[in-house]
Amino acid sequence: MFSGFTVSGASLQVLNVGDRGTIARFPRADPSTLSHLQELGLDRGTEITVTQRYPNFRVSTKDGHLTLPPSLVQAIYVRLMSEDTSF
Repeated sequence: MFSGFTVSGASLQVLNVGDRGTIARFPRADPSTLSHLQELGLDRGTEITVTQRYPNFRVSTKDGHLTLPPSLVQAIYVRLMSEDTSF
């Protein structure tokens, strides 16, 4: 039996307000979506925090706050950061 199982990553669209992580990959992104993400400063390795889910999806980065359309939210996969790092 397993114990202490945790999820280490998830699609940005399923995260809750307050969840933090690092952008890991863009599994559903076409070239124009990737270009748009880069223009916004959202690249692999960018740390983000979900600050709002409704009525608009908002995240914060070290550079500020961004409101993202559903197409961009669906394109981002995040490696989650845990508040509790003790084992």
